Amino acid sequence: MKRALAPAFMALSAIMLALPIIVVSGAALNGGRTMLFPPQDPTLARFAEFFITEPVWRVALWNSLIIAFGSAALAVLIAWPVAYLLWAKGSRLSKTLAALGSLPFALPPIVFGVGLGFFWSFAGVLGALPVAIVSHAALFMALPLVTISIGLQSIERAHLDAAATMGATEAVAFRTIILPQTLPYTASGFFFALVLSFNEFIVMFFVSASAYSTVTLQIFNSLRNGYTPTMAVAAITFIAVSIIVFSAVARWGDLPRLMGADETRS
Repeated sequence: MKRALAPAFMALSAIMLALPIIVVSGAALNGGRTMLFPPQDPTLARFAEFFITEPVWRVALWNSLIIAFGSAALAVLIAWPVAYLLWAKGSRLSKTLAALGSLPFALPPIVFGVGLGFFWSFAGVLGALPVAIVSHAALFMALPLVTISIGLQSIERAHLDAAATMGATEAVAFRTIILPQTLPYTASGFFFALVLSFNEFIVMFFVSASAYSTVTLQIFNSLRNGYTPTMAVAAITFIAVSIIVFSAVARWGDLPRLMGADETRS
């Protein structure tokens, strides 16, 4: 009975997930400045406005991309030595560093955002674009830290012992064994951090100090003038980026292990 109901439940879940996307996609096609569904006078002008013709949205999108890619790359660079130290040594220092790196992601975003706002204001750099990159890197460092740690744990120690027996140094073993085997996990952590940074609003609200806008901040600012079809285009962009990134992770990454599956069970 349960197996017979499973396809129906999955179909119902797919419909419930697809309906909001369909409504938002349709609203983005409105020819006027009001978000309606079904759309009136369907046109792709709002897409051109978001990506090309409207400087406010174009600059906001560019800022979002810079911050997302920059913070994701920085998060990976910081997480790698911590994850490697935790895997190789397992010392109290490595565990402490890993806990500190994961703490910002565990905190409520508004608490972390307010704290960063006060800190950067005291340092005199509040509102600078690099500050946003560093803030998001600190916030999302836990993601590559977890994925890289999973990748390191998947390495067979026998491979390292064989390399050492053949005279390979630690640097050679790292370059030829560890790095290639953990590359999918590193990329997965990078893309997870990128997607969340691209969609993040609360921390960015506090650290930008109105000096610039990302897409999420621009959506918030545009709400003062009501719901517009261009906001729907921004929402579609978020959805498209998330689908592309997570599809890539599912295709080339070890998604079952990243989602916590126990491979020791058959």
